[in-house]
Amino acid sequence: MSGEKRTVINDRYEIEGRVGRGGMADVFLARDLLLDRPVAIKVLFPEYATDPAFVERFRREAQAAANLNHPNIVSVYDWGSTDNTYFIAMEYVQGRTLADILKRQGRLTPTQAADVAIQVAAALGSAHRNGVVHRDVKPGNILIGSNGDIKVADFGIARAIDASHDSNLTQEGAVMGTATYFSPEQAKGEMPDPRSDIYSLGIVLYELVTGTPPFVAENAIATAYKQVHDFPTPLNQLLPTITTEFEAIVAKCLSKFPERRYETAEALRDDLRRFREGAPVGALIEHLTTNEAVTTTMGALSTDPGVTTALPRTQVMPSSASPRQSADDGDYEIVRNTNPKVIIGALTAAVVVIVGIIALVSSLSGSGSDSLSAPDLLSRTYKEAAQAVLDAGLIAVPNPVAKEGLGDDIVYKQSPPAGTSMKRGDEITLTYNPAKAPIPPVIVPAIQGLTVPAATALLKPLGLTLTISEVRNDPTLAVGQIITQDPLATGELAPGSAVKVVVSGGVGQVVIPDIAGFTAAAAQKLLQEKPNNFVVTVLTEASATITKGLAVRTDPAIGLPIDAGKAITLYTSSGPEQVAVPAVEGLEEAVARNSLALVSLVADVRYVDVPSGSVNIGKVISQGTDAQSKADPQSKIVITVGRLAATPVTTTLAPVVTTTVAPAG
Repeated sequence: MSGEKRTVINDRYEIEGRVGRGGMADVFLARDLLLDRPVAIKVLFPEYATDPAFVERFRREAQAAANLNHPNIVSVYDWGSTDNTYFIAMEYVQGRTLADILKRQGRLTPTQAADVAIQVAAALGSAHRNGVVHRDVKPGNILIGSNGDIKVADFGIARAIDASHDSNLTQEGAVMGTATYFSPEQAKGEMPDPRSDIYSLGIVLYELVTGTPPFVAENAIATAYKQVHDFPTPLNQLLPTITTEFEAIVAKCLSKFPERRYETAEALRDDLRRFREGAPVGALIEHLTTNEAVTTTMGALSTDPGVTTALPRTQVMPSSASPRQSADDGDYEIVRNTNPKVIIGALTAAVVVIVGIIALVSSLSGSGSDSLSAPDLLSRTYKEAAQAVLDAGLIAVPNPVAKEGLGDDIVYKQSPPAGTSMKRGDEITLTYNPAKAPIPPVIVPAIQGLTVPAATALLKPLGLTLTISEVRNDPTLAVGQIITQDPLATGELAPGSAVKVVVSGGVGQVVIPDIAGFTAAAAQKLLQEKPNNFVVTVLTEASATITKGLAVRTDPAIGLPIDAGKAITLYTSSGPEQVAVPAVEGLEEAVARNSLALVSLVADVRYVDVPSGSVNIGKVISQGTDAQSKADPQSKIVITVGRLAATPVTTTLAPVVTTTVAPAG
């Protein structure tokens, strides 16, 4: 979509430029020529447009979202087909995503987070009343407009709650959404309901105030496992200043059991409003008035990935326990774990504490010396270090924090440090690298006979990728159909591994090679050489991430099998998109500098002297680059500014008086 002539979709939407890229579509800024307004156009990737299941899901996204009408939901206007693919026209929101704001600010205050979540909950409530579950609530799908409006976007995997006809699109065990934010029931492949969106919004609230989601792992499968089995670290352990009311709201959202979450998004919105107004919140009132037993936390041990696995039995406390111990029955729990390592670790910690208490009592009764030095415990295993602490009459406090490059259970920090003067019974915190829980292997599904896009879509939710090891001419199979797979179906692979396939090339097809990152010349040569023999047209397009002159993509897309010798287009980067130079002549110097900075240009100021009384004093007399011409971001623009000429200093000399004296006589 580059070149001087702009692309117009359906004789109505004139494409102005790409503004984003999603999981299965590009998003462009366009102008609706009929209504003369900006719109966002989502265009399905061509490789997916040949898959009926993807096309049907894309169509239903438009249909579901078009029926939603709410000020906090991005409106969908239109949908259709173009150039052998499909598009959706929707409201264009000028601003940033919540994810962008988090990257810049790090985290928000609970009040700011509540303000955002109130409007998101209102949007979800409207969608739920219309029978639509979003299924992918995350910061990247929450838009903050330049006017401050908050809108929820991309109901891309939403389906009608009671739409039984969707069964033809759902494969058993399929998981849709983003692992970091989806609910335990989504992780288990179960049908989500509105309370699944409430859980995801709880994850967002947690991340907004801490800067980090509660569950993060090496890959999507491991993260999904944590969503089902692990419990988040209580907010008051990460942020001691957090209020009980806010923590109770988040804890209720993050219950592993849907029936214990807020019943509706409106109920969550109302509780957030009460929190903003300083009124008692329903989540805390419900907790204080319930007759059920409440659970408590295990202290520092709860952060160990090997300890916090949720199991059927829980240890409970009487209902008189403090509400800060659990804002939701089932969130922050002590769990009874049958893993031998966990039991030994818990018993060791208990023995350490008990013996430490005995040592402290003995110390207070006058036996032994009170003063001692903290031993050097670094580079030991936690077990060895804890024993050394015990032998010294001190108490070891475990603090498992993962750190790359260290062996399992190695202590890399202690507080207080070695040599510090201590008394018997004092605590030493041991920070160590906990052993990672083993990630279960993935069962490889049957993909033989599927097309490459369909197989890729099937493997992606499982954390697997697809690699084409060979394209074999086979007139008996359709082009792009998988002939064999390695490993075979029901085999096992580690998450993140690739399934190798042999693909049918029909009577003589080749797969478009991956040229991303090649120089333009190298990419063109590879495409033109045997066995490809493509007729290559080279075009450029702006890219803020790929260096100027390097290959960006091809059309048809990389990885698709097509006939050898076909015409394809190679797109290379022209670098960042150029900006228009503003007119600054006649402006004050400070205003001119600011005008240039707003479009990512740098002012190069040159001064010239002007006489007193000149209208050009402090103003731009001329600019070195014409207004409205194009320039690369961060380019220097020369501006000439007038300044008052220095006034010359003159000195008036007094006249010299000469006196002549006549001689005497």
